[in-house]
Amino acid sequence: MKQNKLINETQIVSFILIGLAIFGFVIIFFQFLWNAEKPENFGVLGDALGGILNPIIAIASALLTFIAFYIQKLANDELKRQFLHTQKNEHQDLLFKNYRERILLIANEINNFKISFHGGTLISDTNSLNDKSAKKYNFVGIQAINLFLVEYFKIRENKLSQGKTKIDIQDSYHSIHLHINNLIVAYFNVHLAVEQCELEIDHKNELIELLSFTYYSKFNYVIEFLRLQDLHPKAKEQIDYIYEHYKRITN
Repeated sequence: MKQNKLINETQIVSFILIGLAIFGFVIIFFQFLWNAEKPENFGVLGDALGGILNPIIAIASALLTFIAFYIQKLANDELKRQFLHTQKNEHQDLLFKNYRERILLIANEINNFKISFHGGTLISDTNSLNDKSAKKYNFVGIQAINLFLVEYFKIRENKLSQGKTKIDIQDSYHSIHLHINNLIVAYFNVHLAVEQCELEIDHKNELIELLSFTYYSKFNYVIEFLRLQDLHPKAKEQIDYIYEHYKRITN
């Protein structure tokens, strides 16, 4: 790395300068010892030694100080990089768990969906239970949703075929139908979010597989059935988007 090369070169230069200072001091000192004529003023000798060696030692000290500060800067940069990397990983994990929980929540809502037929009629209120001898059938999960949608749109078509401009369907039917629409909207939103997110490829692929499993096991018939119905333009746009996406994959 460039940083390591710079540190090594600076250290070498510093050691060379220190070595020169020591070597110069030794030469001057031994010359002084071998010289028979000793100076009367040793202060002059000290000034000479200081004037020669001090700049060399000062430069070497400055270089070593620079190395110390530079190594500290590199350490701080590395800590910052590790912190940002950890922060990014935690954010990625949080996003992944959030998307995964949203998908599982949608699947769980579908699994817990329940309806009952009593005497061949979908039970929407307690008045439907007047005939105690009639058989009662309970349905759960995606089967319940599929049967409800068939029953709901059959009633709707019957009302339309009678020439009614205002379709009078019980509020309980509307609430159930709205709940199913909300599940589809939630699935569409999380599907779009996963497609546009910048998660790591492994996490993203896992979410895409979970979305695909949820579609084929929960929404396949629902989407194909609803896209043939007369729906609100926004709802139809979302349903068509989901349908076309998985149609491209299967083809």
